[in-house]
Amino acid sequence: MASVAAGTTEEKRAAMQAAFDAVLTGMAYAGVGLCLFALVWAGFVLMAEGAEGEGRGKARNAVVMAIVGLVVVLLAKGIAAAINSRIVEVFPIP
Repeated sequence: MASVAAGTTEEKRAAMQAAFDAVLTGMAYAGVGLCLFALVWAGFVLMAEGAEGEGRGKARNAVVMAIVGLVVVLLAKGIAAAINSRIVEVFPIP
């Protein structure tokens, strides 16, 4: 891998953006995997504790939290992509 210290400012910026995008993409994949795991776990909880009473509430909460977590992870990726493509100007780039 090339050193970030060598090169022009534009090359450094591009290298940092690529690294940041790679990290966010990895987090998105991990978030999807964890969401699927949580949904499967909620299914097991529902089957093990039954559809009545407290087991149903635990399974429902697990599903809701898994989907909320997935939305947060995907929003982070979307917001970063919007900032990177300069749709949203947060900080002026000289």
